[in-house]
Amino acid sequence: MCESILRITELVSPVLTAALSSCLDMLCEIRLRADKPIVVYLLNSPYYVNPDGVLETICSENMLSVSFRQLQTLFAALCEYSVYKHIENAANGFITFSGGHRIGVCGSAVTDGGKVVSVCDITSLNIRAAKQITGCADVVFQNADIARGVLICGAPSSGKTTILRDMARTLSLDKIKKVAVVDERLEIASYCGGKCGFDVGLSDVYSGYPKSVAVMLAVRTMSPDFMICDELTGDDCKAVSMCFNCGVPMIAAVHCDSLLAAKRNRTVSELMSTGAFSSVVFLDGSIPANISSVVDYERYFE
Repeated sequence: MCESILRITELVSPVLTAALSSCLDMLCEIRLRADKPIVVYLLNSPYYVNPDGVLETICSENMLSVSFRQLQTLFAALCEYSVYKHIENAANGFITFSGGHRIGVCGSAVTDGGKVVSVCDITSLNIRAAKQITGCADVVFQNADIARGVLICGAPSSGKTTILRDMARTLSLDKIKKVAVVDERLEIASYCGGKCGFDVGLSDVYSGYPKSVAVMLAVRTMSPDFMICDELTGDDCKAVSMCFNCGVPMIAAVHCDSLLAAKRNRTVSELMSTGAFSSVVFLDGSIPANISSVVDYERYFE
């Protein structure tokens, strides 16, 4: 993680690299906005970078910033100077850099028939630092019925993917299970050039596949004991149902930050109605991958 993050910060400024070199383990986000001060989030607290490469909690004059032109150059570099290769993801608001770091993209939409097909004139980039936290899923294994499916709920940047990554590692190595990882956004395993960016044990990884396609292929050809997917939406219910009906437990994540919100969340309701999840895990968001509770679906949602 450190090496790839430092590659990004060097593209921004050596001053930023110097400021973060001693606190990368706490880094959550780096927010870059055209002609605005850079904001660094360490454990969800914002900091600004002064000209000497020192992090400060108060934004004053002359804090490190990026220009509009610098953002365009940086975006091209993060796309490995092949923007076309990443254009579909960028049109959906993100790109993924080697090391599994997702980069949120804001700019001007290019549309065709009412559909966003590209993005130009980048005005903001949000670099979210991916992490490997070995053992962070232990609480899930101790309190959830893994064999009957688990849905992990949390706000953005709360560590849902980090939990999934550790579950893939533990299931495939320690539990000696066959695990299929559907890594649609290249964040869980982060394969790049045939090399896995994170430890997901002996999992079989489908990188960049749409969930509906990968789930079908995995069930038909890889005979998995478990299926792991990131960021489900209501559109994924068909794939979830197919996996459940084929007898393969699914472990997946969805955006939702509390039990109350889950009860009111349409996407969560649709996913739970498939019968694929018996346990729901909530992350509190205070620090990455911190689990606040593990609840039984039938007890709390019926």
